[in-house]
Amino acid sequence: MGRKVFVSYKHSDTSVQGLTGYWKGTARDYVDYLADKTLKDDVYKGEGDEDLSKFKDVTIETHLKNNIHDSSITLVLISPNMKDRYERESDQWIPWEISYSLKEITRSGKTSHTNGVLAVVLPDRNGSYSYYISQCSKSYSCDTENLATGTLFQILRNNMFNYNDNETYDRSCNNYNCNSIISHGKSSYIGSVKWCDFISNKDYYLDRTVKIRDDRKSYNITKDV
Repeated sequence: MGRKVFVSYKHSDTSVQGLTGYWKGTARDYVDYLADKTLKDDVYKGEGDEDLSKFKDVTIETHLKNNIHDSSITLVLISPNMKDRYERESDQWIPWEISYSLKEITRSGKTSHTNGVLAVVLPDRNGSYSYYISQCSKSYSCDTENLATGTLFQILRNNMFNYNDNETYDRSCNNYNCNSIISHGKSSYIGSVKWCDFISNKDYYLDRTVKIRDDRKSYNITKDV
C-alpha cells in the first residue's frame, strides 16, 4: 500500500523555476507535479485543485486537519519566499501544518502518530538551489554542503541537527583546507533534499524519512510553533 503524503508549501510563491507543462508559475505547480507523477503510487493527502482562499480560515483549517491527520509523511516544499517577513510565524499556514504533523492528536476516536517530515528544496527562477543549499566555500575540493537554516521557519530550524547524541554526527571535514564541523546522515529529524534529487529517487528519500520517524525518540523534536 502506498504511503500517505501531505504536502505543505507556499501556494503563491512565484520565485521558483517554471515547470514544463504547468502554467501557474508558482510553487503550486510542483505540488501538481508530485500528485500527477512522483506520488502516483502513493496516496496524496494534500489539497486538491480547489482554491481554498475563498473559504474562511476555520474551514481551511478543518480541511487541512483531516488530510494531515490521515497522513504519515509530510513534505515541506522550501521556496525562496515561503516566509512572509511581515507576518508572525504563528499566523502563517506552513508552521501550523508542520506542528500539526508532528503532534499526536485524537480525532473521532483515532489518534495520529508523529509524521516523518522531509524538506524538499525547490529551485529558484534561475534553477539554482544556492539560496538554501550551497557548497562549502573554504575549499574547491570539499564536497560538503551548507544549509541556510536561518532563513527557515523556527519550527523547521529547531528540528534540524537535533539528534540526541552529538558525537555520532559532529565531526571535522576530512579536507585539510576546510576543517568545518559537519553532520552526517541522521543528524536531523527533518532532512533536506533538492527537488531534482527527490524526484529522481523518491522511494529512497521517503523510506529514509520513515526510518527516521520510527527512530523519533532519538531526536529532540519541537512540536509547537
